[in-house]
Amino acid sequence: MKKVIIIAVCLFFAFSGCALRKEIVIPRAKLQESVARKFPYEKDVGIARFTMETPEVYFKGKNIGLKAVYSANLLEKEIRGSVDVNGHVIYKPETGTVYLHDFVISDITVNEKDLLEKVKVQKIIDKIISNYLDGFRIYRLNPRDHKQNLARLYVKDIFVRNDDLVVVLGY
Repeated sequence: MKKVIIIAVCLFFAFSGCALRKEIVIPRAKLQESVARKFPYEKDVGIARFTMETPEVYFKGKNIGLKAVYSANLLEKEIRGSVDVNGHVIYKPETGTVYLHDFVISDITVNEKDLLEKVKVQKIIDKIISNYLDGFRIYRLNPRDHKQNLARLYVKDIFVRNDDLVVVLGY
């Protein structure tokens, strides 16, 4: 009888020390599909009309980025270019959603040659893009899928590995 109790206690401690750790890999193509649904983005503010389209999701180190093409009509002047936004990934368990957070505009091109005007245009475009991308949803776990709905409660970490977003589940 003592041996059974000792074995049961040993098994209990062995299994209670083991934590579940599972990785869910979300390929860049799936993120690209999720982000592409939110474009084109258009903003009309009286004297200016701004459009951002053809987003491309990419990974850089531990960050996630978006490259997009924009066009703007500012005071009857047409401006075209591209913008490259790079930021961290955060996860909100209450909604099961992955967001772009603490992003910075790492590169912006403008078709104008006047450097002084380029700086002004960059500030305007930066403000418009910042307003749109603040809390930009990259991916959301499906609340109707039982496994994904359960998984959202056990997310421990999210990081970028190679060309994938990795979600680590555990308890």
